[in-house]
Amino acid sequence: MYMAYSHTTNSRTPHRSTAASKGIATKSRNTKTIIRFLFFALILGTVFSFGAMVQAYAAASSPTGSVSNHVETKKVVQEQVVIQEGDTLWSIATAHKKDGENIRSYIDEIKTKNHLTTSALKEGQVLLLP
Repeated sequence: MYMAYSHTTNSRTPHRSTAASKGIATKSRNTKTIIRFLFFALILGTVFSFGAMVQAYAAASSPTGSVSNHVETKKVVQEQVVIQEGDTLWSIATAHKKDGENIRSYIDEIKTKNHLTTSALKEGQVLLLP
């Protein structure tokens, strides 16, 4: 049996270059980022679909068969006074103020509500009462 030995001076073992290892690390990092994104998207999709199922169940179990966000609005009827000849703010306030309410503060409220700068009134003028 014959064995040949080679006597080479090249004792270096082959290894990867640093550029190649950086490329592998970048690919690995990108893969991890994509996996994280997909996992996050999966969780969000699950949460939103669960919310949709709950809403659909609530709509099916409501007495009318649908969920209604109906908001009732109240119409506020504002009391008004049409000024007649001889009317003053004092006489109007005396006739319409609540029991125990200060007449001067009520006059101020009338003036504020109607954007009056003076106490002068004109016949036919309409005043909103507070």
